[in-house]
Amino acid sequence: MSNKLAFVQKELEKVTLENDRAVAENLKLKNQYKSNIKVEQYKKEISELKETNQILLEERLALQTSCTVLENKYMLADEERQTLINRVKEMKDHEIHFINELNDREEERQRQRLQSALEAVKMTPLVLDQKAFEVLDQEVASPMDHCEDVIPERCKMKFECNELGQVTDVLWHPNGKYFFTAGNDNKIKMFELLNENYVKKCTFTGANQTVTRIDMDPETKHILGSCNDYAVRIWSIDDQRHRAAFTGHTDKVNSAKFFAMGKKIASGSQDRTIKIWDIGSNRCAKTFFPGSTVLDIGTNNRYEMPLISAHFDKNVRFWDTRCDAPVNSVLLNGKVTSLFLSPDYQTVLCLSRDETLSLIDLRNYNILHIYSAEQFRTSSDSSRCAISPGGKYCAAGSADGQIFIWNIAMTKLEKILHKNAHEGSVVLSLAWHPAGNMILSGDRKKTCCIWK
Repeated sequence: MSNKLAFVQKELEKVTLENDRAVAENLKLKNQYKSNIKVEQYKKEISELKETNQILLEERLALQTSCTVLENKYMLADEERQTLINRVKEMKDHEIHFINELNDREEERQRQRLQSALEAVKMTPLVLDQKAFEVLDQEVASPMDHCEDVIPERCKMKFECNELGQVTDVLWHPNGKYFFTAGNDNKIKMFELLNENYVKKCTFTGANQTVTRIDMDPETKHILGSCNDYAVRIWSIDDQRHRAAFTGHTDKVNSAKFFAMGKKIASGSQDRTIKIWDIGSNRCAKTFFPGSTVLDIGTNNRYEMPLISAHFDKNVRFWDTRCDAPVNSVLLNGKVTSLFLSPDYQTVLCLSRDETLSLIDLRNYNILHIYSAEQFRTSSDSSRCAISPGGKYCAAGSADGQIFIWNIAMTKLEKILHKNAHEGSVVLSLAWHPAGNMILSGDRKKTCCIWK
């Protein structure tokens, strides 16, 4: 039995060895089989990748051909664009020349009428009396001789200053004898104030759409107008000639102001850009990108900076013309429609669509005061505000035709002007007389009122 057991153990060992070899061979065959399957998969994937690569190559060739065609079209379009730009420049030059010729003819007709009147006067004996000398003394006296802020009591004069539409802006001449109006009739008009009456002196033409904002250079020789025809225009006041048109905005220009002692212009547009124009070279010197529609522009004429902009996104931004980004910004509670610098250039008054006015200190960018009233309603995104020449009062027009006047320091509502004037029409613009005793206002129904 021992011999048999030893024999059986030897046989078992042989069988175990054979089994191990068979298992190893089986594993080897399985691995080889798996490898063959992976190779087939790899071959299939490589074949698919080659097909995809060929398709991409063909698409690349097609795109390259299309790109070449588009580049040729772009070159042709660019040449056509340059040709159109040159034609537009020529047409604008012709337009300016034509407008100047019309102004020259009108000036010649006025000169002839004046000459005829002088000839008629020569044939009439001159009679002077004491009343004539009194009137002459009144005309010679400057309205700035007695400059004191006075709240107007009533509407002294009411008249239609535009052929159609709204009065978008009004402006007094620094001497107080003349005032300007702009509106939807694409014109700027100049009026002379004579005691208890007014006389239209001249009209500045050349804009193709609404004149949104007007300004005067420090030497009072030129009038500036921002227009809805994407342009900013300059006229000379003496002869009403159209001197220059600055084009470069791609949307309506909401505001423009002289700055840098009248050598440059800052303009803000609905295309969300602010542009600085050099008057000497007649070109755009710099463009800012605030990222929001510009509703008004303010310039600090004393320090040439900061440039201030009011925006649709409720921000008032302060710019240094040497930097591309704003130096600072103040967030208000509504769209900011108007800016007005105080006479001492240390604060700026902001009118916003949340029915309030805010006074911002330019030295630390803090809000000093907020002005509001129960019935006050900001009329539109183009509403304007104003500060009296002495810096004592601020005023703004309301959507119901009323004018609200607040005390700057006390924030107290001093007076509401409304009787026999705009009759419920939206008051868009107003300006305080340089002598501080009158307010000029314009509404949406082409009416101007002088309050005294």
